[in-house]
Amino acid sequence: MDNTVKRILMIFLIVLIFSLLKELSTILIPLALAFIIASIFYPIVNLFSKRKASRILVLPTVAIITVIIVFLLGQVIYQAINEIIQQQDYFITSLNDKIKQVIGFINSIIYGTFGTKIKFTSLAALLNKDTFNWLASILTASIGPTTGAFVMFILYYIVILIGMTGSKEYLSYVAGGNNSMNIVKSFETIQKSIASYIALKTLINLAVGILVTVICILFGVNFAYLFGLLTFLLFYIPTIGSIVAPIFPTLMAIIQFNSFEKIFFFLLIIIVVQAIIANIIEPVIMGNRLRLNTLTVIFGLVFWGYIWGIPGMMLAVPLLVVFKLVFEQIDSLAFISRVMGSPEKIKKKKTD
Repeated sequence: MDNTVKRILMIFLIVLIFSLLKELSTILIPLALAFIIASIFYPIVNLFSKRKASRILVLPTVAIITVIIVFLLGQVIYQAINEIIQQQDYFITSLNDKIKQVIGFINSIIYGTFGTKIKFTSLAALLNKDTFNWLASILTASIGPTTGAFVMFILYYIVILIGMTGSKEYLSYVAGGNNSMNIVKSFETIQKSIASYIALKTLINLAVGILVTVICILFGVNFAYLFGLLTFLLFYIPTIGSIVAPIFPTLMAIIQFNSFEKIFFFLLIIIVVQAIIANIIEPVIMGNRLRLNTLTVIFGLVFWGYIWGIPGMMLAVPLLVVFKLVFEQIDSLAFISRVMGSPEKIKKKKTD
């Protein structure tokens, strides 16, 4: 009876936690983002501290630089989306004309074979101002930070970054005795692994974003910087991000260009560049740092996507890596880490 009650209470507790995560998303998303970015920049603070640089100068400098970068990224998104909304009549008309041409070509083939035609009116009805504004609002709400969220991010980030500088001493004090060294070492292992993974992933995404921006500029595609930034952000979403990222610049190319060959080569180059980086370069650079099996990644994307939307999908893999690294350091939860991991990679590690 006691075990049954405990299990029921545990189920209620899990449901309550999930509900709180969803209801408090406006508070928790900036917190999660602040923790991840603080994990990236903490090694820089630690490096300067070891070289006897004053933390009073290092911490504010790093914090200000980070806040400026995040603010500028948000401004790029907002300004680009506002400009797109202002030119929506041109975009809708051009896209409708291009679709009409394609459907006309398809109808010329289908009508001669089957004696029927595709109606253009049903497709044109979807490409109107309401649809355009709806898509823009979703993109802005999902990626562009609001003023309140930005302020919360700044506060969280500063507090977490300051807290990390004294975390070792605090953990040693709390643990006490002989166990303090083990806890401090476990914390250092987790922190270094998180920082290494997120920093490398960010650099890879940055490379993809820069390449997409350069390709857009060379082909003369408008809003090149926005598409590069979107690619940078979307590549944090495994598999889905690399599929969705080329859609936006390709739509703009279709709107702008009348040459099918130019559109085709533009799309081909972007897909090839992203495929090479995602499937060849990234696995070589990341190595065994991720160590998450496919089912874990899919579950994480679905779960965090449901809880926090598109920002949750972007944060899914970094959060899964954090949880896995924490579980590895706790004996009673180590089996969960093994369930999340890849047996093949573990096997190779043992044979080495």
